[in-house]
Order: sequence, then C-alpha cells, then structure tokens
Amino acid sequence: MSFVLIVEPEEVNAERIKAILESVDRTFTYQLVNSAEKALDVISETQTDVFIADMQMPVISGAEFFSMIEMMSPDTIRIVMTDARSISETVKFINECRTFKIIIKPCRVADDLLRPIEAALDYKEKLDHKEEREREVEESRRITDKEHSEKKRMWLSLVSDSKRAEAVLAGLIQANLSYSDIDGEMIERVERWYQWMISEYVNNVLNGPGNYKTIAVALTSTCHNPSQQCFYEMRKTEDSEIPPERLNEIAYILTLLTGICKDLLRGYQIRVVLEPTEKAYILRMRFGLNNLTFRIRNEKLRGYLIKATKLGVEALGYKTVRLEKEDAVILNIAIPK
Repeated sequence: MSFVLIVEPEEVNAERIKAILESVDRTFTYQLVNSAEKALDVISETQTDVFIADMQMPVISGAEFFSMIEMMSPDTIRIVMTDARSISETVKFINECRTFKIIIKPCRVADDLLRPIEAALDYKEKLDHKEEREREVEESRRITDKEHSEKKRMWLSLVSDSKRAEAVLAGLIQANLSYSDIDGEMIERVERWYQWMISEYVNNVLNGPGNYKTIAVALTSTCHNPSQQCFYEMRKTEDSEIPPERLNEIAYILTLLTGICKDLLRGYQIRVVLEPTEKAYILRMRFGLNNLTFRIRNEKLRGYLIKATKLGVEALGYKTVRLEKEDAVILNIAIPK
C-alpha cells in the first residue's frame, strides 16, 4: 500500500488533517509529524510515495526542506501546503522546488486534501510503470528514440501547465480594484472573495478531476436546491471527449459564476449548456431574472463582488459575450480546443 508523509507543525491544522483522513476510506497509509527533523527521519527509513508540507517551516526554510527531500528521495511526489494569502509566493516556490500540487489551508472538505493526494498517487503509479519499462530497456541497452521523446513531452507539458497557472494566479492577485469609496468591513468582504476565487482555481483547475460526469454531479449537488428556490441544470450537447484541463477550467468558471449567484441572491435559475464545436467549446449560461431578491442589499458591495468575479473568469483569457433578454441574462464563453 502507498505511503504518504505529512508535516504540519500547527496543532489545529494537524488535528483537522487527521480527522479528515480517519473519517474516509483510504487507499494509502500515512504518518503525520510535526517537525522537519522527524520527517527526515521517516524519509530515511521508509519508502515514501507522497510528501506534503507547508512551504514555511520553523527552523528550516521550506525551499531547503523540499530540496533535502528531493535529494534523499527523488522518486517521492511532493505537494506544498499554503494559505490563499501566500499564493504568489507559492507559485514561485512551485517552480523552484518542482512540486506537483498545491493544498490550500485550512482544508474545508475532505476532497480538498484527498484529491491532490490521490492525483499524486496516480501520477506516481504512472511514473513507476514508466521507470520499470525504462529499466528493462536499459538492461537490454536499447533505449528507443520514442521513449526519449515521450519523457521530453511529459516534462514540457508540466512546464507549460505551470506557466499557465502562474499567469492566471498572477492576474487574480494583481487585479486592481479601488477601495476608496467603501468602508473597512466591505473591503474585507471583497478580499475574502478574492481569496475564495484563488482557492477555487487551485481546487478546480490545478487539482480538478478532469471528468465531465464528476464535475456535473458535484456542481448540481452543490447548486441545485429547490427548497430554497435555487435551480441549476447542466448538460452537454455531444458525448465527445473533452480534455481534462479544459473541463477543469470550465468547472472553475461555473463555480465562480454560480457562486456569485448563491452569494448575492436568495434564489436563482441557472441553465448551463456545453456545446463542442469544430474549434472551441461554447459554454452557455442562462440566468433567469424572475422574482430577483438580493441577499446582499448593499448595491455598491454587490458591484465590487460582481466585478471581482468577472476578473476571476477573465484571468483565464477567454472572451465572454453577454446577451440581455427581458427574463434572462445569457453568457456565452468560447473556450478554444
């Protein structure tokens, strides 16, 4: 069985992580330690498949710690933990230390912790199979050009994904909103919204499942609540496969746009259609305007939250076309193939 080592010096966060892991059926064993010294002891004695630690550690810096882990156990997949306020430093840390995923602390639900771990274990299994094949080729002294090209393609793909994530996160962090005409409490509310959007980008895009059925079921179960006059429907017009990275970006867009409806309105009607075309995936969202009542009454605050959400979607670089009808607003977003 796979083994996961987690380092969490903060007692509250450690207890939260332990509670999550003990409450679910796991496909791996784990050990939770509270210091870098103990982690190094475990790494030296135990084959570790996945290593998780905060990028800011007592006594030793996160970069030094992760470098030591890489030297001692180069085959271990490394995941960094951070909070939304440190995300810009985390992007730089990811590139320097070649970490696989990000976990935003504190974990709100089990999936926030388990999804990155399971993705890392799946990736580790694929690498192990690949390394086993490579060893067989090395033993026979016949490494083919095809295998060299595949390994190069894998690393180039990882670098490309990392650069795109860095650009999107930088766009969110650097979004320029003037707070001159709202008070401190509203400023704090808008800043919390930005932190939530960054967390959702990490959870949906960097750690997302990349599976249409999983995404559709999760969004429907979260957003469809007829007892509170909240109606959500999602479908796609074709059964064609959509690349996982595009599906994860679509999930992020839907989460943000539905999230703003849930936060601002006492009820809503949302219908989502995903239509694959020759050159793009057209994401069409219809928002019903019948019987609108606001949960947040302050019009100025609503405007700031809507603007922040718009910036969160635009950070991906996709064009949004807005159509207004008497009973609905329709957003069309073209996502290139």
